[in-house]
Amino acid sequence: LGIGEVLLVVEREASLDGMPKNHGPGPRDPRGARGFADVAPEAVLLGGAGAAILLQLADPRVGRGVAEHSNFANQPLPRLWATLDYVYAVALGDPRLRAAQVAHVTRAHDRVNGPASAEHPAYDAHDDDARVWVAMTLAWAGTRAWEAALGPLPAATQDEVVRGYGGLASSLGVPPGQWFASRAEFDAAFNSRVRRLRVSDQARAVARELLAAKAAPLWLRAAMPAARLATAALLPAPVRQDFGLSYGPGRDRIWRGALAGVNAVYPRLPVAVRQAPAWWRISAQGKALSRRQAEGKASRIHEAPNHPRRAA
Repeated sequence: LGIGEVLLVVEREASLDGMPKNHGPGPRDPRGARGFADVAPEAVLLGGAGAAILLQLADPRVGRGVAEHSNFANQPLPRLWATLDYVYAVALGDPRLRAAQVAHVTRAHDRVNGPASAEHPAYDAHDDDARVWVAMTLAWAGTRAWEAALGPLPAATQDEVVRGYGGLASSLGVPPGQWFASRAEFDAAFNSRVRRLRVSDQARAVARELLAAKAAPLWLRAAMPAARLATAALLPAPVRQDFGLSYGPGRDRIWRGALAGVNAVYPRLPVAVRQAPAWWRISAQGKALSRRQAEGKASRIHEAPNHPRRAA
């Protein structure tokens, strides 16, 4: 196929609001998920957001990039949505939306790099290994949140979900062979990396600001005690200790009580409610992209030179 034909195929597959035309509702009970496409839109994964961010900060390269180039602490909600928009677009969006998000993230990462110093390693957001680690943190934290609240999925489905998360890295150019074919491979690699993590003072400072959320909207600040509890509960114990997060028997009892409530209520919620954040963001992205494309076409038409007809 030529490029024009490829673009026509993409246009036919894409819907105006960013959702693939074959999008359908997930299983009535999330515990019946059959693969990554069923798991990715579930809101229960958001419980692992804080743990994923701190795991990223614990890698000295990623932590330095976030500390020096990200405004997570001052604008936590926009930065969270930016991350989720990429995840949702790659996992659930139509080809047009995926391509736009990949291009956006690639441009944003162009400036995130720096040389090694006496105290810090060099970093580059385009580094394949760093991209793999970021995708691993999202996969691990989301899976931890899911299993804490709903229990584990069947082994074959876990393998499918792990492979699905690999698209977050491969969409940015990481060779697929650098990802994992099974949950067992993933867990072994993750545990090995956790043993090598070193939380810097710089990363601790960013984490403190992030979890304090002083610049967040009032409703988000009200939710932060629960978010801090989930972050501490889900993190691997060595990483939690390195960040100085407290988690004793009392907090563990509160956490387990909260999980019992989620386990009783969440599976009974309608699919549309459980998946509302994901499809809201997909739809918002798709509409914004359609609007930008329409404005761009109008601008090109307006700027096109007028060529007078030749006299016969």
